[in-house]
Amino acid sequence: MFRPEAVLRAGVAIFALIAAGLAALLITAHIETVDPSKLPAVRPPKASAPTPVPSPLTDLGRADLGGVVTIQVEVQLSNAESLGTGWIFDSRGDIVTNAHVISGHVAIRVTDRDDRTAVAVVLGTDATADIALLRPEGVLPAQELPVDATALVKVPASVIALASSTATGHGDMTPETVIALHEDVPLAPNGGVNQGQVGPQVYNDMLHLEGEHIYEGNSGGPVLDATGHVVGILTLASPGSPDAYAIPISRVLAELTRWSQSG
Repeated sequence: MFRPEAVLRAGVAIFALIAAGLAALLITAHIETVDPSKLPAVRPPKASAPTPVPSPLTDLGRADLGGVVTIQVEVQLSNAESLGTGWIFDSRGDIVTNAHVISGHVAIRVTDRDDRTAVAVVLGTDATADIALLRPEGVLPAQELPVDATALVKVPASVIALASSTATGHGDMTPETVIALHEDVPLAPNGGVNQGQVGPQVYNDMLHLEGEHIYEGNSGGPVLDATGHVVGILTLASPGSPDAYAIPISRVLAELTRWSQSG
């Protein structure tokens, strides 16, 4: 599934070797991989040791889990159903996820943590940015997550990634550290993408995370800062190293807001 020879790009300073593939967390069996010919084969040392996730951040993450939902997608040209993560964006109950999570869909259902399920429609999708906004038919009585519209400017920074444990088959909170900003991550052409799936060939301006293992079902999940606000949307991860990438929410907030207000 993953290409062991793929390598990760991780900065612009002094570099050290790394041998791990990068994969977009597509919710089907096939995964996109990094194009190693377009990346330096080295990575920088961290400016300082990753800061440990403090207990208050874990508590904030636990409190925000009420705004995380499971996304179940019936895929076009397939009898299979796939799972991903989403989160409540606003008081209308609109849900943010990755565009690749719902690519090729014929039907979408969302389920909150109290097992309430609703059919959802797509308000907007941007394959280049890999974001999508859904609206349940009938508002789920789940909490909206607070969003920090200010771009991160300092690293390292402790964060926590939330997920649907139903989608990942693992835990619903993952401590991470943002170790770099504005990363550009190229993917290998035709890197195992199923028919009907879309996504950029290069993910630009990403947050680089390092920490506990990230799984395919994490796609679309929120990344929270030390105040419990969403600062990113988890999108990419390495199969062989503790590296992952998230879309900065500050970069896509205007587009998500426009879809919500026009829907």
